[in-house]
Amino acid sequence: MAASKKYYIKAYGALVEVSEEVYLAYFRGQRRWLAQKERDTYNGVVSYDAMDTEDMLGEGTIPDVDTPNVEDTVVDKLLREKLYRCLAQLPKSEQDVLYALYFDGLSERQAGVKFGLHYMTIHNRKVKLLQQLKKMMEK
Repeated sequence: MAASKKYYIKAYGALVEVSEEVYLAYFRGQRRWLAQKERDTYNGVVSYDAMDTEDMLGEGTIPDVDTPNVEDTVVDKLLREKLYRCLAQLPKSEQDVLYALYFDGLSERQAGVKFGLHYMTIHNRKVKLLQQLKKMMEK
């Protein structure tokens, strides 16, 4: 009677005897893993874990798109401050119109009712004021 073939896999540094079914399943999994690794290399896929150093994890190199850029935040703040300075130079009645439209969120019709003016008068004032503010901001 012929002796059946013995199958071994290496686990934790030691050879372990297993059945043929376990042996084949193990090596199929290994081959799939190697094939996926080859596809990733071919397609330029990089594992962030491979970029780990003693000082930083590779995941730390992923840009956080939800966090605002520091430069943009500073520029926005400076522009906002300049806008408020320019608004302060306008007459009070003109400031009220712009505040109603942009800060209170009123429509031109609603602002017209609030100030007792026709909505087209509000619209024309808004256009004129925005042009004036633009010139003031460019100085």
